[in-house]
Amino acid sequence: MRKICVVMGGVMPVPAVCGGAIETLVTSIVKKYSSKDGFQLTVCSVYHPEAVKVAKQYPDVRFFWTHTRNIKYMFMHAIFLGIRMTTGKCIRPLQRHYNEIAKLFQKEKFDLIIAEGGDTQAIADVAKGYRREQFANHIHIHYLPPENIVENYGHVIGVSEFVTEEYLKVCKIPVKAHVLKNAVDVERFSQNVSEEQKRSIRKKLGLSEKDFVILYVGRIMEIKGVLELMQAVTGLEDNHIKLLIMGSANSGKWSFSNYERKVKKFAKRNKERIIFTGYVDNSEVYKYAAVADIQCLPTLVAEAAPLVVLEAMAEGLPLIVTKSGGVIEYIDKSTTLIIEQENVIENLKRAIIYMKEHPEVRRQMSENARMQSKKYDEVIYYKNFVEMVFDIMEKDSGEENRCNYDK
Repeated sequence: MRKICVVMGGVMPVPAVCGGAIETLVTSIVKKYSSKDGFQLTVCSVYHPEAVKVAKQYPDVRFFWTHTRNIKYMFMHAIFLGIRMTTGKCIRPLQRHYNEIAKLFQKEKFDLIIAEGGDTQAIADVAKGYRREQFANHIHIHYLPPENIVENYGHVIGVSEFVTEEYLKVCKIPVKAHVLKNAVDVERFSQNVSEEQKRSIRKKLGLSEKDFVILYVGRIMEIKGVLELMQAVTGLEDNHIKLLIMGSANSGKWSFSNYERKVKKFAKRNKERIIFTGYVDNSEVYKYAAVADIQCLPTLVAEAAPLVVLEAMAEGLPLIVTKSGGVIEYIDKSTTLIIEQENVIENLKRAIIYMKEHPEVRRQMSENARMQSKKYDEVIYYKNFVEMVFDIMEKDSGEENRCNYDK
């Protein structure tokens, strides 16, 4: 039986008990995997007691836990950082997470190793005896690989055509390209919320029935355009237009950045128009989405393909999105109002007013969004993943190739 190893970045665990977009995607694979699918799946993840507990629900998956918070490994990693800082050398046996995985690589001899973020060079360095064609770099962000990564990874898996094309532009030697579109748990995000629950949530948030609610879900970072969205909302004269912001700087409860402080300060000055919830667990987002009229993603850079777009579609929320990178590959005019990034504040104002004044357009967009979201369900994602990994393992010739598994 073929052996596949998925290596996580060493920060948050799989199953995704602490959140994280990449961790959530890999968890969707874990949930659907069966040993009858013709390959053995191993996931290398940082240890977390809750993750270990949840992992027992998936006995067919082999989990390899690394102990990055162990005092011994933390001390070794401190030495690793000191040597790298002073000499520029990377002594991998001292680098936490990857030093434990090195032993697994030599013991098991996997047919395919998939890097899911983190230090991708470290993975290649500790996997002694593996060929370039046995490594796949799964990229979830707009990323231009350095020469050493291109030399070590024979395959790239992109979440959109955009990021895949950008990656290939800097590759001086052939790399096999694969596009695996993202997915979400459509059933979870499309759960029904009763009118009584909606009234309760609105009351909790201080929203009236007359309020037109714009939802923002995601990290509170400058590139996401959160402050610009806030300025657009507060710049409108209609006081019934409210902004509900859910998120933190790094998709976690304890994250807090300088930019987030600025955002919260602005929200505090405009508390009649802006509701800032902070971090909300992913399993609870759909409840808040149920009281929103639209969702907005005003990103200011070329993004790969954020999951929040698919989540909003599953929730039946019409979207306002800036024209950005791979995002537009997942949406169209039947579900989304697409605006330009230039003069974004004024563009947002016009888009918000249009959405508010055209309820029938919103209703139709909502229906279309729910229908289109079904194309990006976890079941389809896993099917495409399986097709892709077998394509990589069985047709591996080292020649440049392009495969899109968006079916």
